[in-house]
Amino acid sequence: MPQTVGAHVSGIGIDAVDVDRFRRVLVRRPSLANRVFTDAERADAAGRGDPAQHLAARFAAKEAVMKALGTGIGGFALHDVEVVRGTEAGARRGAPSLRLFDRAAALAAERGIASWHVSLTHTDRLAMAMVLAESGEPWTR
Repeated sequence: MPQTVGAHVSGIGIDAVDVDRFRRVLVRRPSLANRVFTDAERADAAGRGDPAQHLAARFAAKEAVMKALGTGIGGFALHDVEVVRGTEAGARRGAPSLRLFDRAAALAAERGIASWHVSLTHTDRLAMAMVLAESGEPWTR
């Protein structure tokens, strides 16, 4: 007998960024940070040990969202995705989540995306992000 399931995976994206290379780009083009990251993202990274690592992970998340939405790089402005850290108590405190604006939000709505899952990680040399988009449309299996 078919079983109805409430949500399903609509897209997956992954991206990796070389932290040293990203740091050099930020030094050469300081205005890039303002174009790519929101005020909150820049402030959060500035309060951390090595801001370049944290910004590189957020950059990877933004590109992973593009991939999960099926647009690829350049599908919308990178500033249209904001990576925020959870402030609630318990296991979700500090966990990353996504906010979408403008073109990114419109694309997600067109594709029926109801929720996002994001995981960030970094070392001194590499920052990575994995993003999963879930549709809220029920499906039958």
